[in-house]
Amino acid sequence: MTTAPNTKFVVLLRVSTQKQGADGLGVAAQRRDIELFLNQQQEPEVLAELVEVESGAATDRPVLESALALCRKHKATLLVQKVDRLSRDLELLARLLKDRQVPVKVAQLPNADNFQLHLFGCLAAQEREFISTRTKAALAAAKLRGVQLGNPKLAELNKTRKRQARQFAVQHSSLVWSLHSKGKTHREICSVLNDAGMTTRNGGVFHPVTITRILRRTTQAQALGAAPAA
Repeated sequence: MTTAPNTKFVVLLRVSTQKQGADGLGVAAQRRDIELFLNQQQEPEVLAELVEVESGAATDRPVLESALALCRKHKATLLVQKVDRLSRDLELLARLLKDRQVPVKVAQLPNADNFQLHLFGCLAAQEREFISTRTKAALAAAKLRGVQLGNPKLAELNKTRKRQARQFAVQHSSLVWSLHSKGKTHREICSVLNDAGMTTRNGGVFHPVTITRILRRTTQAQALGAAPAA
């Protein structure tokens, strides 16, 4: 006598970051593969779909535990898109696959048994370790060769912005330092500059924090010999 296949499913979708959960990109890809799997089943019944925002390496997984509880209660199968959506932690993965009360199905590996799923999980973990090791080695070698890591355009842009900020501070230094030396508060200095129709580097009004930055940057510029003393 053959046992009828379990057609009750609890779907678990997992993304690693809030942004992935908010924009739906990771979730959409998982749903697509799961729908393809369900279309190949005879009268499948999806009891629930749970979306988990959690690292696959985490072992404390409240949403996963809720999915498992639903499966046990309704004698359903836990359905995920890929093995790593279930877990990237090999110990947790092995424990889940050994749980005889909760069958597990992977949409991208519809015919795989638990032994094969565990093997795929081990291979994926090993490949991630290899990639991490190769990446670290390549970055270290590049650094030894004098290669500038990161985005050089972004670094140059940051330098330009800092230079422009110092230049702006120097341009207003005489007036700001004069008012400051007379005991004016930063707020009072702002009022003088704003009433005179002067604007900040970005075209806005002056705020006390702007005055603080001007005083600090002109002090730094003086140390570099780029600004006159007040």
